[in-house]
Amino acid sequence: MDSRQENQHGGKVFSQESKDSGLRYSKPEPQPRHRNSLSDSDDPILIKSPSDLLSDYQEDISEPQFETQESSGRAHEFLNPLFWDSEVPGTSLWQSERFTVPQALQKVRVLKHQELLLAIAVSSFTRHVFTCSQSGIKVWNLMSQVAEDRHPESHLQCDGVQPNRGYLRTCLLSSNSRTLFAGGYTLPGVFVWDLAARSLYEKYQLPCDGLSCQALASTKENMVFAGFTDGTVRIWDLRTQEIVRDLNSPAGAAKCLVIKDDSVWMGGLDACLRCWDLRVAKMSLEYPVQSQIMSLSHSVTEDWLLLGLADGQHCLFNSRERNQVLTVGTKDQTILRLSFSPNGQWWVSVGMDNLITVHSMPMGAKLFQVPEAAAVRCFDITENSRLIVTGSGDCASIYHIKY
Repeated sequence: MDSRQENQHGGKVFSQESKDSGLRYSKPEPQPRHRNSLSDSDDPILIKSPSDLLSDYQEDISEPQFETQESSGRAHEFLNPLFWDSEVPGTSLWQSERFTVPQALQKVRVLKHQELLLAIAVSSFTRHVFTCSQSGIKVWNLMSQVAEDRHPESHLQCDGVQPNRGYLRTCLLSSNSRTLFAGGYTLPGVFVWDLAARSLYEKYQLPCDGLSCQALASTKENMVFAGFTDGTVRIWDLRTQEIVRDLNSPAGAAKCLVIKDDSVWMGGLDACLRCWDLRVAKMSLEYPVQSQIMSLSHSVTEDWLLLGLADGQHCLFNSRERNQVLTVGTKDQTILRLSFSPNGQWWVSVGMDNLITVHSMPMGAKLFQVPEAAAVRCFDITENSRLIVTGSGDCASIYHIKY
């Protein structure tokens, strides 16, 4: 990828290009079926920095406090492009921002997907946002400076997606952001796209015919995990695309998945937290909680597993000691997704209350919350903790995280 330029911080940024020069349709090649080319540059059925982008909003949060941030409304015009600073330990970003908590979110762009959003992924590798709805995945260039964008660079469609039959439910980026996975209900497989290739194409499918995927996870060791509505967790080896094994649990047990070391953590609609030990392929824990588990996230720096429950509770569970669940915050309505920040110092939760809420560790104090126009079903945080992209209704919003 050579259409990059040095930014003022010494990091690489992609130069802005026209729509036609980004992800575009390409001619088929003999191997896999090509979709588009990559430029250099819950469930809707819920259980029935750029410096000075807009303003210099600052507030001292040395002491835990809580506020509702005023709605950003429409996105403001960019004054500067989004910078992607070096993520090498020792840089100023690593030393300062990575060990602080946010002060505010600043909306800088809106992506008009025009269909109810179910999942979002942000690739630091390609500088693109992937927005997933039932009919397909749209691809947006993060380096574009359009405040309200209605025109994605590409629209990825999957075999088997048909109205009132098969549809997409979720998407996931690999840990290195070079592979995109997507799964859904009554589809023939989990779809895999190679984002590192010169042409963006559907590389292959991981077979799961007859199953309905609702959760995906992956590891650096080329293993992919999918949770299905019947409670099965299927594991594939990406190097061979073969099934390694199936982990069988009760129906509804695999609503959400987290992989940590040799353990597969499963959050269930049966209000039970389960853990499978991959070394012996046996269930090592069944821990009942007070409500259905809608989302899970594991801290990358500590042993804390974060649970988001249907009754609005946030809970912390020590994945090493495994002795108790601690309630560390609440929402007024169902939590649909939550996630730790890359540094583990804070987390974000979203749900049916139309709010993006930011909490600090270790006690879950609310730092602030940002209102959206509708329920917020999904989001993703960039690896450098500079941006968060949320999905509310049929639009995705890109926020700059201010420290």
